Amino acid sequence: MKNKIYEAQLQQGRLTDTGYFPKVVLIDTISYCNLKCSMCVHREMQRKKGIMHWGLFTKIIDEIAKTDKDVRVWMVFFGEALLLKRRNPSIFEMIAYAKRKGLTDVVLNSNANLLDATAAQGLINSGLDAIYIGLDAFTPETYKQVRVGGNYEETVQNIIHLIKLKKEMNASKPAVFVQFVEMDINQAEKEDFTAFWNKHGAQVKIRPKISWAGSIEASNLILGNDERWPCYWAMQTMSITDTGKVVTCAVDLDARHIAGDVSKSTLSAVWNSGLKELRRLHLEKKFEKLPENCRYCRDWQSARADYYSVNS
Repeated sequence: MKNKIYEAQLQQGRLTDTGYFPKVVLIDTISYCNLKCSMCVHREMQRKKGIMHWGLFTKIIDEIAKTDKDVRVWMVFFGEALLLKRRNPSIFEMIAYAKRKGLTDVVLNSNANLLDATAAQGLINSGLDAIYIGLDAFTPETYKQVRVGGNYEETVQNIIHLIKLKKEMNASKPAVFVQFVEMDINQAEKEDFTAFWNKHGAQVKIRPKISWAGSIEASNLILGNDERWPCYWAMQTMSITDTGKVVTCAVDLDARHIAGDVSKSTLSAVWNSGLKELRRLHLEKKFEKLPENCRYCRDWQSARADYYSVNS
């Protein structure tokens, strides 16, 4: 298992230091969520929930645009961005701002329970490049157990409507990915899930379960530190909370390690100081010297995914 996963990530260039600036930036536009999913620890999050103010958001986007317009920007880090669909400024205005600044890869992840017709229109009009929708089930029964608080039938219709609306508008974007986190409870549904969504014109993303740095059980994480390799999230990504705190990575939901603060500094400065030290420790395999939440984490094994397109 180790050799197969490690070699694939190595060949894809996912384990190297990106140098002067991150390749991916996750922005916590909102840290509230409308579901209580079984494989997620949002319901237990200790840090104060909030919404990023416009001035901080534009500061972040402006620096990315000035430094590297091809950086992938996730418009949410640990919440449900469509909760902002009626707020002023809305999530659509935030996406549109990033696109006006020339960013080429602005993406969103969502559970799509709030992806009604107005939201679908808003996402298309905003110029969003791609949306990744967490569904994780092929049957209502499994969905109810995994995506707690969600409505399977409405969510499926929301996704299908978005795909149809794109065709009606002759719009190439956003690319629609439907995500399936592989777990014991849903594993038997993976093939049907993939076939169904490919048939409807969506790409499918299958990813392994993560433990949120040991917060929940993930039986798929079987490798220990003696077989550990540098984590993709640490090497190439920057995760920013709604207040501007830069944390260890995408699974550090409680901001247990603060590498810097982009409300007071630049992304570049944090990337080349606090986060650079983390990358150095990973590359030198000095995992025992990492911050505690990173030191014992095994989610580096899950920083990957498999994709199935309509034509594959």
